[in-house]
This record gives sequence, structure tokens and C-alpha cells, in this order.
Amino acid sequence: MKNRYSELGWGLLIAGIGLVPTSYIMLRSVPLISLGMAMMVLGAVCLVLGRARPKISPEMSILLMETGLENLNSLLEEMGLKSKGIYLPSRLAGGKPRALIPLHSDLHFPAINKPLERRLIVSCGELPEDMGILVTTAGSNIMGMLEADVGTSSEEMSTALTTILAGILDIAAGADIRINGSKAEVVVYHPRLRKNEAYWAEQSLGSPTASIAASLIAEVMNQPVVIEEEEMQQGEDLIRLRLLHAQDEK
Repeated sequence: MKNRYSELGWGLLIAGIGLVPTSYIMLRSVPLISLGMAMMVLGAVCLVLGRARPKISPEMSILLMETGLENLNSLLEEMGLKSKGIYLPSRLAGGKPRALIPLHSDLHFPAINKPLERRLIVSCGELPEDMGILVTTAGSNIMGMLEADVGTSSEEMSTALTTILAGILDIAAGADIRINGSKAEVVVYHPRLRKNEAYWAEQSLGSPTASIAASLIAEVMNQPVVIEEEEMQQGEDLIRLRLLHAQDEK
């Protein structure tokens, strides 16, 4: 895929390099010398932007996300599952964050204290009915998009989520995360992807934006996370989550 920033940068840089000596030696024109130097600076800036541009365009990222969501939606609808999904950190889900959707629909969340098998249908608790399906979500590969490790403070997680949603995927203007004990609240500003209740999968896993936020928090806090509520408020997506601490799971 062509990188237009790099193409524009090289064009401006080469034109500027040619214009400056020509204007100085032959034309003796100060305005043209200034123009050539400005073109060189703009060219250098475009080259930097070209290197920072993600390898996959935001449009392609959204297309792949929606394709995966539709396939997952068909699977859950066929199985008739509406139970709340549990977002698991990579230490419990076989190498990367995933979501476990229990096969039962009650409010009991199994205590998951050891890594689950890397299978579609897994045993996730001590009771015979503690079974679920382990699925990859919109947030499963999110941590690989970040260049640095993320700390556990609300400010660091907010910065990381903003980088993902606004800087990499371009599906929101920013985000803010606040954690208080086992409760977490995420505010996504001006989201471009909204929750669609017609999608069966979103009843269990939330919107793609909420899924990304839940996966990030689960991975950084190293604890299972459940999306309790999601609502739109004047151009903001308000997501309420619960961290399943050891005392909450039992």
C-alpha cells in the first residue's frame, strides 16, 4: 500500500533542496530561498508522519473487526448464548487476552485461577456446569499495537486507550479510565463505533470499543473483567466494568 505521507515528503524535500541553491546562486531571491527551506522542513515532517502511520489503515482495521464480529455473532446466535462475557488476561487465556462466554445464563461467574485450554469449548471452573466458549475479541491483539508497557495507574491506562482508539484505529477522539476498587468506569469521547443491539454478540461482549477497553484493563490489571453496563450520553460512550478479584469470584 502506498504511503502518501512519504511520497509527499520526498517530493517536498527534493524540490526544496533544488530550489534553495538555485535561488541563492542564480536568482538571488530571498523569498524563494525561504520558500525552499520551508519546503524542506515540511518534507521532513511528512517523512516522520509517514513512518508513524500504521501498517494497516484504520478503514481496513474496522473492516476486519466487523467481519470477525459478524462471524462471532452467527456462532453465538446459533448456540443461543446471551450470558455476560468474562474478559481474561493473557496469563489465563493462552498467550493473549480473550473472552470467556459461559454456557449458562445465571449471574454466577466461575473462579478462574489457572490458564484455560486453548480450545473453543473449555471447562472454566470446579462445577460440572462451569463450561464456556473461549473467543478472540476486538481487543485480543490490542496490546501488540502499543510500543511500551502500560502501568496500572488510571492515567497510564487512559493514555494507552486513547493511543489505541484515537491514534491507531481512529474510532474515537479519546478516552478516560477511572478505577475504584473492583469497579472501573471508562468514558470514550465521540466514538465512531456504536453498540448495535441487533448483534447477538454485543449483548455478551459489548461494543467493539467496550471490548477493546475491557481487554486492555484485564491485561494491565492481570484480572478477569466483566462489562456490566454501557450507555451513550451526549456523544460519550460510558462503560462500567467490574474486576473479578479473587474475593469476588468465590
